[in-house]
Amino acid sequence: MPRSKVKLAFIKDNKARKNSFMKIKEWLKNKLKEVSILCSIEACMIMYSSYEPELEVWSEDNTAFQNVLNAFLTKSLMERRKFLLNQDSYFKERINKIK
Repeated sequence: MPRSKVKLAFIKDNKARKNSFMKIKEWLKNKLKEVSILCSIEACMIMYSSYEPELEVWSEDNTAFQNVLNAFLTKSLMERRKFLLNQDSYFKERINKIK
């Protein structure tokens, strides 16, 4: 039996929103670990939220994080911008694909 589609909307209840964030954060960590193992790549995740006072940096090991960060920082600014994605650029890209 397939799961029903989840309606994407802002969660008004702060406690429910925080719980949802924590669950999704753990899911993202698991997916990042799976991708790094299956594809034999170094991957890391940097996450900031208002629920936690500090940036959360996650990687299986610290050297993988340093390697990914150094590889990103050694690229020129133009090359780095290719990898950056924010909400505006994401939606513009999606709208252009639809057209």
